[in-house]
Amino acid sequence: MKWILRIGFAGLALMAWMFRAAHSEKKEAAVVQLSGTAQFSPFKLLFISDVHRRKLRRDSFDDHVDLVVIGGDFVERGVPERRIRENLRVLSELAPVYYVFGNNDREIGEERLRALLEEQGAVILDDESVELFGNAKLKLTGIDYFAFREHSVEDAFRTVEKGDSVIFISHTPFVFKHVKQHYPVSLMIAGHTHGGQIRLGPFGIFDRGSLTVAQGITELISNGFGTTTLPLRLGAKAQYHVLEIHPASGNKHLAQSSAIG
Repeated sequence: MKWILRIGFAGLALMAWMFRAAHSEKKEAAVVQLSGTAQFSPFKLLFISDVHRRKLRRDSFDDHVDLVVIGGDFVERGVPERRIRENLRVLSELAPVYYVFGNNDREIGEERLRALLEEQGAVILDDESVELFGNAKLKLTGIDYFAFREHSVEDAFRTVEKGDSVIFISHTPFVFKHVKQHYPVSLMIAGHTHGGQIRLGPFGIFDRGSLTVAQGITELISNGFGTTTLPLRLGAKAQYHVLEIHPASGNKHLAQSSAIG
């Protein structure tokens, strides 16, 4: 009988620990050097994805950043509109917001979410590239991957030219290989996998989030901020990222309105 009680208490303790892990987060900071020929002053980018049902607190984000990128699955079915609006306000007060749709976002209605995003001044990247800080060679490119448009990536890179320094945003990292093979890209960022969310040691449905550099291309896959299905995490901490972005070595820095604070 005692061993049954001990197992029960241990199980409850583990569940409580997993619940707490799912409702805390860690800021991951890194310095990234963009390939390409763009000349610019260093800037900071905050990336957050997979918020789902969580409530954002302003005191969780203490960095001065120059832009915020939301990598999809910001909401899911059942999230109150008030929470969505408040979460967007927390991020939009930090810096201009750019957004790509994830696979769960449309569960609350696409038109409804688009209206809320536009209300807070967010720029929705619908398979397109935009110039950052008025720099024609520095581009933020995003796709609405889960819309399954036939020429999604092609359309997103239509205005990208050889030598551009490109930050590519997708909700899912499973398109990274295709993008690297066919388009000029400097930094690739995604979420979606939750790092496996609940892992048993090295084993999980997906790999843990990571930041890697190979052949001049940086890839960032985030564990994400929230959870899906179960509000629990084990071995895959909730996180968001602050990236300090620099031009390729040798490029002269040009004065910009956006510089690291």
